[in-house]
Order: sequence, then C-alpha cells, then structure tokens
Amino acid sequence: MGATRREFFAYSGAAALGSALAGGLGVGLAPGGALAASEAPKKVKIRVGARTGCLGKGGPEALAVAKKLAIDGIEIEAGGPNDQLECADPELQKRYVAEIEKTGVAMASICMGLLNSNPVFSDPRAKSWLDQTIDATAALGAKSILVAFFGSGNMKGKKDAQTKTIEIAKSVAEHAEKKSVILGLENTLSAEENIEIVDKIGSPFVRVYYDIGNSNGQGYDVPKEIRTLGTKYICEIHFKDGGALLGRGKIDMAAVGLAVRDIGYEGWIVLETGNPLGPEASSAYNTGFIRGLLCS
Repeated sequence: MGATRREFFAYSGAAALGSALAGGLGVGLAPGGALAASEAPKKVKIRVGARTGCLGKGGPEALAVAKKLAIDGIEIEAGGPNDQLECADPELQKRYVAEIEKTGVAMASICMGLLNSNPVFSDPRAKSWLDQTIDATAALGAKSILVAFFGSGNMKGKKDAQTKTIEIAKSVAEHAEKKSVILGLENTLSAEENIEIVDKIGSPFVRVYYDIGNSNGQGYDVPKEIRTLGTKYICEIHFKDGGALLGRGKIDMAAVGLAVRDIGYEGWIVLETGNPLGPEASSAYNTGFIRGLLCS
C-alpha cells in the first residue's frame, strides 16, 4: 500500500523529516526492515544523490533543492543527441560549478540517456559523446558516468552489439583513466553477463552502474546480483521500485540493504524514484529511508 501525504507528515512533519527518517524510520516501514538492521549491524559510508527529475527542478537550480532536502548530490543528463552535448557547454559548466560551491552539494554523476535511442554500438557519434561526457564529468567534480543501454540500445542477446560496445569502451578507457572518471554500464544484462563484458574491456575505469529496479524488472535476484558483482564491478547504484516509495513497493529492500552492507559498498546511492507525495516530499522520504536502511 502506498503512503498518502497525510500519513507522511504524520510520521515526521516537513521541518523534521530529515532527522526523523535518517534515524531509521524508513527501515521500520519496510517489511523485515527492523530484522535486517539487527542482522547487519555494519554501517556503510554512502552518499545519497538524486536525479534532477526526482527533485522537480532541472539545471543548476536543482542543487539548491537538493541542499534543502539534505541530499548530498545530483545526477544530471548529458543532453540530447547533438554534435556537442549540453554537458560540454563551458558556460553551463561554470553555472554548475558556482552552484556546487554555493550549496556544498556535489555532482554525483552524469547520465547518458541519449544512448537509449542512439546506441553506443551503432551511432558513429558515440565515441565523441563519451569523450565529451568524460571531460564534463571531471570538470564538474564527479567520478561516474551512467552509460545507458535500454530501448534501441538494449544489447541483451545481441552478441554483435556487445562486441562493438566492448570495442568502443576500450577506445575511450584510457581517456577515462586520465580524467579519473568511471564509465558505468547500466543495462538489462545479468551480473554474470556484465562481468564477462567488463572483463573483456579490461579497464578498472569501465564498470557497472547497478539499478535495483531494472534488475528486479528483469526477474533477477537483486541481492544475489549485488553480491556477485561486489565492489569490484559496481561503481554506483540507482534505487527505485516502480513509482512507489522505497519500502512500499515490490522489492524486498531489507534484503537489498543487507546485500549492500555485506559487500561493503561505499559510494553513491542515487534516487531514480517515483514521486507519489510530490517531488520534494518523496525525495526526502526516500533519502531518509536509504540512510535508515544503510547507515543506522
């Protein structure tokens, strides 16, 4: 059952929601959450980020919204399929940097969602786009890029597409290493299939951007996938569960939290969640849920 706005504010109230939820209220809302916390006392050092779409505000202005909600960072889009990507615009980068310095909120990552319709393995501009996004990611102080493989970019069962992806990733891996930026592959593949591709690329700067919602949607065992990939392969994690608040949907978040704790993951957990309470209240709720799940 989803939470209503009235239920949400009954739990905490707008002014106190951050501290109340971060104290563990989110875990208590998940089936088995309290048990998971008692079975996994090891805390992990994570930072919570949010895609700008979750915050209801795009561009540099999203950083102020994130600060208001006690969210540590944001994930932005690289831009549409133009020869020069939006994220490569020096003036826009200056605006982001100014807001980062003003708010203290970080840039968690850049998402290359344009690759869903203009795939890495078939669009001749893909290498240039990857190079541009690597430079932009470094300029904005982030460490990871979400390299997307959905829609037309889905490479499940497509060996030729996988082979071409490996070739392109190898061609930009040296550039990524020089900039200390990791390319995180987000796709519909299983943990084992991702490991095979990443190992063939052979660079520690090409890894997996793991999404629990996508993995669950493919019918994979999410906790098992997390443990199989471990910190060797996972560079960043998306949390989502359809349009539901975390802990109120189909995914066993207690089991997911235990798996994240078990592998000792330390890094960004980025919201790609729905907004049943509205952007700000939902994002604050989900942020507190994550902190209660992993940091208490």
